Amino acid sequence: MSKFYICDTMKELNESHIKILKHFSNGLTHNLILWIISKESIHGYGIMKRLDEFFDFSNENCELKATSSKVYPILRKMEDKGLIRGEWQIVNNKRVKFYSITEDGEIVLNHIKNNMKRVLENPSWLDYLEDMTGREISREN
Repeated sequence: MSKFYICDTMKELNESHIKILKHFSNGLTHNLILWIISKESIHGYGIMKRLDEFFDFSNENCELKATSSKVYPILRKMEDKGLIRGEWQIVNNKRVKFYSITEDGEIVLNHIKNNMKRVLENPSWLDYLEDMTGREISREN
């Protein structure tokens, strides 16, 4: 029995469809990276491994797969914008850059968290999530 991968269906999509999916993936990846870094000081490879835990349903050809060519430019941009801080350390005689969240990064992450709370409290969003996932979403107050 073959596994279903979201990327296998991309063959049926045109360029504009793929562009929309890439934007979705990129935004989600930025948010996840910021959240991962908020939990611990971590190096780029560690971030990629953590992202793979989120996207374990995807294959190598998938836009959602965490690759160095995708993750490191995001880390550079986040560092340039002051959301994260990179610090070089020596690990096993190798220079490794560890990332941690800054105060500005915490502000952005808290804003994302507040928006997520509002999403889960909004009946329209819950309808959307149920429709998109095919799962019933708890509507506790």
